[in-house]
Amino acid sequence: MKILIIHEVNYLSKIIYEFQILPEILSILGHEITIIDYNDTWHTEVNGSRINLKTVVHRDVHRAYPAASVTIRRPGMLRMPVLSRLSGAVMTATEIAHVMKTNRPDVVLLYGLPSVGVQSVLAARNFDVPIVFRSIDVSHELVPHGLLVPITKLLEDFVFNAVDFNIALTPHLKRYICSYGVPDRRVRLLPSGVDAELFSPGPRNHSLMEQWGIRPADSVILVMGTIYRFSGLDRVIADYPHLLSKHPQARLLVVGTGVDEPRLKEIAAATGVSKNVIFTGLQPYAALPDIIRSSDVCINPFELNGITQNILPTKLFQYMTCKKPVVATPLPGTQTFLSGEEQGVFYTSLEDFNTSLIGLLSDAEQRKILGERGYEAARFYDWHSIAKTMASWLAEAAS
Repeated sequence: MKILIIHEVNYLSKIIYEFQILPEILSILGHEITIIDYNDTWHTEVNGSRINLKTVVHRDVHRAYPAASVTIRRPGMLRMPVLSRLSGAVMTATEIAHVMKTNRPDVVLLYGLPSVGVQSVLAARNFDVPIVFRSIDVSHELVPHGLLVPITKLLEDFVFNAVDFNIALTPHLKRYICSYGVPDRRVRLLPSGVDAELFSPGPRNHSLMEQWGIRPADSVILVMGTIYRFSGLDRVIADYPHLLSKHPQARLLVVGTGVDEPRLKEIAAATGVSKNVIFTGLQPYAALPDIIRSSDVCINPFELNGITQNILPTKLFQYMTCKKPVVATPLPGTQTFLSGEEQGVFYTSLEDFNTSLIGLLSDAEQRKILGERGYEAARFYDWHSIAKTMASWLAEAAS
């Protein structure tokens, strides 16, 4: 099949998650994948004209899998506050129409909603191409200004009801889509997954850890992913002296980048724990398994809010398939699939997070038990099987 995938984030620089993993597996399965993305990181780039309305095409791209090959088409935009989104939305509409005319896809898989949803649906209808929406979060919770929330809800209503069907990440997201009057039969459930061939148990990579000053005797607490304001790491870092009083050699390894990184570094400095809290920046996807294998405990201390309550973070499965114990705050969307310690996840509140880590770092046997249980639970969430299910549903829509 020819599959056109549309989103409103930067495919090339965004931390690798489903948006890169699923399309690349689909390409390996033999499908022709074209992706229209949006450069949401333009404000961090020092080079480039402020006015560039030409589409930039990147061919034979892969980020997660060397054997994959996808085409990225990035519409032009005005690199200015506010105008960037508005111009990006207009140019995306133009680019979608161009792809429809010159290389008509069999089906459209839509991820983005506020900036690209309406034009994607209208173009698909105009060119008689089926369109499916993949829901991985609640869009109106992500908008930066409260005034945009009512507008985004209207856009959600339109897209949810206009597409051929919706594919929700969690049961909570499915119920949310249905709350807009979408019939249950038009909302399917498909969780995220893990590449169990890439992420697997193994020994600590001492040379890898040495580049960050981590010694063989040090305990490593790992968190990976985008550093959001709601990551919960501010609470963990502020209370880190409490953990160090029991485990003075414990290192918190923060792998990834994000808007809250500067503030977290300031908290670490003000608390006097900068030497024990290590920010690695964005790391290659192929390096992540060794990073996880080199840890003792993996964490996900997200705050509970409108964004996080419905999510199922892919990194949890990556931790688990490497047989690592997981400590996390209880998020309803996650608990639906991973109920607790019987599946390798120790749930705790943010207030008690470091206390729970102290206990687990002191109990090697409990860490081993949780790791083994998580490994068994995660094997049911294989990305390749999930990609095949997605492909079969897209083929159904295309037919």
